[in-house]
Amino acid sequence: MANVSRLNGFKPVGTITGAPYTGAAMRFYKAAGTTVTHDLFEGDLVTFSGTCDAAGVPGVSVATAGAAQAVIGAVVGVESDPNHLDRTSWIDGADAGYVLVCTDPNVIYEAQAGGAVPITSIGENVNMEKSAAGDRTAGTSGQHVLNTVASSLSTWQLKLVGYPQRSNNEINAVYNKVLVIINNHVFKGHTGTAGI
Repeated sequence: MANVSRLNGFKPVGTITGAPYTGAAMRFYKAAGTTVTHDLFEGDLVTFSGTCDAAGVPGVSVATAGAAQAVIGAVVGVESDPNHLDRTSWIDGADAGYVLVCTDPNVIYEAQAGGAVPITSIGENVNMEKSAAGDRTAGTSGQHVLNTVASSLSTWQLKLVGYPQRSNNEINAVYNKVLVIINNHVFKGHTGTAGI
């Protein structure tokens, strides 16, 4: 059965310690912008923006794809405000707002791969890719795992640790879902470990 392409970014599903992901998150500020590139969607990987709000809440922006681009974590929620009570999963680029980010370096994320990721890639490092803008209607991220792997590059963003074991996830096939941890994590010194 062929895998269905259904981008939705990076979703926390567990931890490398064996403990469940409990929903813990840190609040961050998203500055106003003027284009869809300033949108933040649930499932987007983010990094420090280099600014904060007037109260000192640290700012984040969408993480840049590619080696040596450190990541803080994935957006797991969007704060609503009185003018946008219907807002549940994204922030319009024109507005400032707040997002909740899973920042734990031990968290395992499920994400879709851009192509077929073979079983021989387990333990190797990969990067994130954003091949499409987030979906403002569905509120889903356009980010996914790049299917190019490089075992020796410690600065690559993600490390493959497994595959979701479900009937609708065919391994070694295009658009298979994979399990990753953030390898190049801001809170781990902006570098990771080499793949096996």
